[in-house]
Amino acid sequence: MALLPSHVVDLGSRPELGTCEWLLTNGLGGFAMGCADGVNRRRYHGLLVGATRPPVGRVLGLAGMAETLVVVGAAGGVQRFGISDFKFHGWDGHVGSAPAEFRTDGVEAAWRWQVAGAGEVERRLVLAEGRNAAVIRYSVRTKGHAWLELRPLAAMRDFHGLVRGRDQAWRYDASGEGERASVRVGDWALHMLVVGAQFSPRLDWWWNFGYARDLERGQDGREDLLCPGTFVLECDSRRDASFAVWMDDGPAPGSAEELVHEKRTRLGRLAVTVGRACPGAEATRTAALAAAGDQFVVKRELPASEQAAGARMTSVIAGYPWFGDWGRDTMIALPGLLLATNRFEEALSALRAFAAMRRRGLVPNCFDDATGEVKYNTVDGSLWFIQRACDYLESSGDRAGFGEHLLPACIGVVSAYAEGTDFEIRMDPADGLIAAGNERTQLTWMDAARDGVIFTPRFGKPVEVNALWVSGLRRLAVAVEKEDAARAKAWLAMAEKAAGSFVREFWDERAKCLRDCVGPDADQPDKSREAHGTRPNQIFAVSLPMSPLPADKQRAVLAAVREKLLTAVGLRSLSPDDPGYRARYEGSLFERDGAYHNGTVWPYLIGAYAEAVLRVGGFSEDSRAEAKRVLEPLLAELVGPWGAGGPIGTLAEVYDGEGPRRPDGCPAQAWSVAEVTRALCLAFGKQVARVSHGEARR
Repeated sequence: MALLPSHVVDLGSRPELGTCEWLLTNGLGGFAMGCADGVNRRRYHGLLVGATRPPVGRVLGLAGMAETLVVVGAAGGVQRFGISDFKFHGWDGHVGSAPAEFRTDGVEAAWRWQVAGAGEVERRLVLAEGRNAAVIRYSVRTKGHAWLELRPLAAMRDFHGLVRGRDQAWRYDASGEGERASVRVGDWALHMLVVGAQFSPRLDWWWNFGYARDLERGQDGREDLLCPGTFVLECDSRRDASFAVWMDDGPAPGSAEELVHEKRTRLGRLAVTVGRACPGAEATRTAALAAAGDQFVVKRELPASEQAAGARMTSVIAGYPWFGDWGRDTMIALPGLLLATNRFEEALSALRAFAAMRRRGLVPNCFDDATGEVKYNTVDGSLWFIQRACDYLESSGDRAGFGEHLLPACIGVVSAYAEGTDFEIRMDPADGLIAAGNERTQLTWMDAARDGVIFTPRFGKPVEVNALWVSGLRRLAVAVEKEDAARAKAWLAMAEKAAGSFVREFWDERAKCLRDCVGPDADQPDKSREAHGTRPNQIFAVSLPMSPLPADKQRAVLAAVREKLLTAVGLRSLSPDDPGYRARYEGSLFERDGAYHNGTVWPYLIGAYAEAVLRVGGFSEDSRAEAKRVLEPLLAELVGPWGAGGPIGTLAEVYDGEGPRRPDGCPAQAWSVAEVTRALCLAFGKQVARVSHGEARR
């Protein structure tokens, strides 16, 4: 079993790193998250966020804990020391103290406080795998008699919302005695247990918490939290105690030691697998990738009509804290999270889950977090599904599983796209390319829109959609040619027609790269929306197996992307020579959405870039060395040292287009971690991908 790297933040010497964010997850979509110094700075920060309808329906149960150490001195005097700290809106004071050290390995988060003249307090938090439950373990070391006062702060709300005590207090019901207490709001319950403690009930509202990161985004950042009372735990000079909290009707979770051992053992095995897939890579980094990637793998409850004996199926949370499981993100992240770690059963489960929920050839785009309603507004999600079905077959060798569960869905996708389906998605019969959408839709990953403004209109024929179409048809033809030669021949004919049109329509001879979007009709190839700058979507026409481009144009595209878009932490979404380029991702939500795909850097795109380098270079040693170089900065971001405000032990969604490049957006993003993992396996792996450019057998 591999050892997981422990990420340690010395807050005594670097207090500015207190704003760095940590994450723990429970495999259901539930999580705990916060800042290294223990201060909540987002509405999503808390010690237990439960997924009431896994992996959605998320409820912030336990927002925080106010801990006070009370020490009796030698002369009988009593001293009180506030431990955990909070920020209140409009007040710069402190109610507690900053910890001297924070550490996490993705299994547990731990804080250590030095209490001047009194001793030391350590708090360790671990989540139960597969349950909305947590255990907080306290270790108290004092010079004499002391007691610990624990005041839980409950939110009990949808994790996107905020609580106003004066308006919502009537909804809360709290009770407790002895070692136990509970808070209820409607059907939601928060149960608490501290063995050996005495609970003193006292319903008390704490007013006006301030969440700085929400305020930075132009959102409301004030909240009130309910304290149901105080757990008092007597301590001698050395005392360990556990605070158990859970949000279901089951028993209290097991001990922190049991939960930690179980999860570390499982993650250690994953780390070994990733390490073997990347021979020669630094073990600390492959282990960190394995631990970070596991946080996004969750179980999804399907509708009764889709379930097999009530079984949950695997899915992928797109990012923490605010995203649910998205179809496109699941498909893009699946190789790095599940195939690279040999989790083939879960990979097949995830693909089956999305195949079972497809509608008119479309796999789900996302699910409403409150209702679970399925939304299908994506053109590329189904085409990524085809890629991952072929990847699953090549990686696992499971031809039976592919043929029974995945191939019928792939056939359905191809038929629906060829004949036409929802959102004006259709194959143009004149050129064989895929067109989609209109002025009011956003169907690709560049989907930012707010207040009626669509910031990156890409209706018509997007470049990566058609690269996926050509590659998918060719790969499917290879996959079925022995069993269904007629279908393979028909798919290859479709692919060749589209590939010829692809070069003709997308190649820009002046710029020596690819246009981002054309169409929507072959007889009206509207090029008026050509950007002055360069976009990164064209890199997929080089990185995908069975490219629609000849070798010379692949090299030209790679060169253009390298020159205009490559940064140390990913690819810019638009080159700086475009008038619409936005160098900073900051301001209100409207301003951020405007910059989201107009210059902001996306780490996940480094995976396609690194693969393009390898493919163009024929997986030579020089190309492997270049791929490793471009991955290095993000690997360093993963394991530290970190800058103020960055995520710990994971990778963020986006960075600024220009330096200093701050990590921002979702603090923990699945495809950022997954694509670095996948690309690292390609760069260090002994074998190249089994299907390369132009290999389709005719």
